[in-house]
Amino acid sequence: MTFKSKLSKRAVTTAFGLALACLNFGTSSSRADDATIPLGVPIPLTGPFASDGQVMQKGIMLAVDELNANGGLLNKKIRPITFDIGDLTPDKLQAAASQLLDRDKVVALINGYGGMGPDIPAFCPYKQPYLNNDATRHVMDLINTQGCTSIFNMADVSYTYGIELFKQTLATGRTFNNKKVAILHGPYDFEVDSAEGFKKAAEEAGWSVGFEEEVPYGTNQWGAMLSRVSNADPAIIYLEVLDPVATSTFVSQYNASPVKGATLNIGYALTTPAFAELVKSGRVDGAMGWTPSAQIQSPEAQHFVDAWRKAYKEDPPYSIAAQVYDEVMVWAAAVKEAGDENNFDKVVDIIKTTKRTGATGTVAFNGGFFSPVSDATQPSLLLEARKGVVTPVLIGSKLVASPEAASSR
Repeated sequence: MTFKSKLSKRAVTTAFGLALACLNFGTSSSRADDATIPLGVPIPLTGPFASDGQVMQKGIMLAVDELNANGGLLNKKIRPITFDIGDLTPDKLQAAASQLLDRDKVVALINGYGGMGPDIPAFCPYKQPYLNNDATRHVMDLINTQGCTSIFNMADVSYTYGIELFKQTLATGRTFNNKKVAILHGPYDFEVDSAEGFKKAAEEAGWSVGFEEEVPYGTNQWGAMLSRVSNADPAIIYLEVLDPVATSTFVSQYNASPVKGATLNIGYALTTPAFAELVKSGRVDGAMGWTPSAQIQSPEAQHFVDAWRKAYKEDPPYSIAAQVYDEVMVWAAAVKEAGDENNFDKVVDIIKTTKRTGATGTVAFNGGFFSPVSDATQPSLLLEARKGVVTPVLIGSKLVASPEAASSR
């Protein structure tokens, strides 16, 4: 079955001046060096996803520095080479493949997400393993139809997370005024899939969708839409827009005239550093959010948190930080077991068939392509803004703490 990529439509129509922005934060040279292991890092350092891109860079470097401090891999230091994929358009992903794989001869690619579609045709022809976290149904379709053998999505598909999100919301024990939801989402596959999963779970539970709308990036005037949301009188409002600026303006304008008694979930954006100042201000208190996989409560997760605090003098966000850290560690363990970073077939086979436990839980690939969400593997997290801090409410099905009652608005 083929799923339409809304990202591709947007990406093709995006105009930009392409520069080969190969930023090497491991060394000033981009040439392969027999004394090091070149690791490709295609991440969005500019554009609407730059906040997450900076977290990706920190998480990857944390893992690389830890490995290098302990002797590296196979007695070689890992040398990360970054490439700015900006707004995740197909041309930028193809340029990343040409620079990192063809010219720099990197032995693997690591990122948090690489376009949720354009990265697949760009990286599929190569044998080097590509570990990411951008699994959508469209991505799975592309991997299968194009016969990709070395692409690993270290998460479940966003459609499934949408289903989990609705179930987790009910599991908080909150009291709802009615059984109606309002759903707003962006045009990217991740946003569309998450919203569709949320809608399916709600309808199967006997809830109705009183309002649903797809919104373009750059939206900053929400008045008319908020009026329609208010008229629908939902008990749950779910907004899934990865653009933190759009989400921030939505929250500010919603707070001026909130829906009384409604639970507001602002999706993945709540976890991003770009949203942190609004959270700290307390203007988001009571709002919920979620993330596919993040640091859980385990010794491995605590090790990650302690290392992040030591390196960056701050707590790690609940966005993509722990995920990319685990990706590096999964790849590194496979290279160590294979005994040769350039034996791509063997490294890929080890990644595909070996369970690895890290900060986000246990990675266990299904069919070699993605890691299904569950309490036993990598649970999704339901979060809430409380007193200026993002706090886990549920890790999978486990209630971490009783959520404060939704503020009476």
